[in-house]
Amino acid sequence: MDERNVYWKTMYDELEIQMKNMMSMTLELIESNDTEKQNLIESVTKENTMLREALEKSKFAEKENSKLIKEIRRLKVLEHKFNVTYMGKFTLKYLELKSSMKEQIKK
Repeated sequence: MDERNVYWKTMYDELEIQMKNMMSMTLELIESNDTEKQNLIESVTKENTMLREALEKSKFAEKENSKLIKEIRRLKVLEHKFNVTYMGKFTLKYLELKSSMKEQIKK
């Protein structure tokens, strides 16, 4: 009976050592996954920050673009007024005459 007890005692001790080893390996795996997850979270956070900055820049550019489009439209309407109205035609002829006179004076 004593041999049996020693056998089971050694088996129990070996099993306990194996369980401790398995738990330590499991803990190492969990910790390594945590660092990988942390690295992934950091990279995603950096990318998210870059994308937010790009979004802010594009919103600002879009506002500037709409302002420029309105300014272009206003200038086109002004050009149309010059080309269509009598005063506009007269002004264009006057400017043309003035520039040709300056050229004649330079020569």
